[in-house]
Amino acid sequence: MLKLQVSGKAILSTVRCRRQARMSTSSSFVFGPYKIDPREVFYATPLSYAMVNLRPLLPGHVLVCPRRLVPRFTDLTADETSDLWLTAQKVGSRIETFHNATSLTLAIQDGPQAGQSVPHVHIHVLPRKGGDFEKNDEIYDAIDEKEKELKEKLDLDKDRVDRSIEEMADEASQYRSLFDC
Repeated sequence: MLKLQVSGKAILSTVRCRRQARMSTSSSFVFGPYKIDPREVFYATPLSYAMVNLRPLLPGHVLVCPRRLVPRFTDLTADETSDLWLTAQKVGSRIETFHNATSLTLAIQDGPQAGQSVPHVHIHVLPRKGGDFEKNDEIYDAIDEKEKELKEKLDLDKDRVDRSIEEMADEASQYRSLFDC
């Protein structure tokens, strides 16, 4: 809890922290045509949210998305664009520290020809360490490959099979603690 000299501000800060904590577990989230279980979401603002990845490439590989279903980056409002990147910055900083990484890769695939498999803007946030890929830029090939697999394997009528909801909820819970006020 942030303690401020003016008691009214301290109360307001506490209310905001509690509201933010409830937001990720009581709100509904979509990722393109898919409903996202709120337990997969570990951070949310009124305009953006961060969730664990169904098929992470590296430990800590998460996604940051606008709350509004927006297929392409250019379709975001100025406020959404700003909030999305500020959220990615905050999430990336804490995830990088949590995983004892030394760098971050932030990537957007904007449109199907760019490798976007889910028609919803999302930023891949990947904490990086020396030697995680033989050549640093191989990460982009790996993201492309995972996106292709995701497009082929995800079917709205079938269960998601790569990671269980329990695994993803546990990971999100760990990350959620990084944002406690």
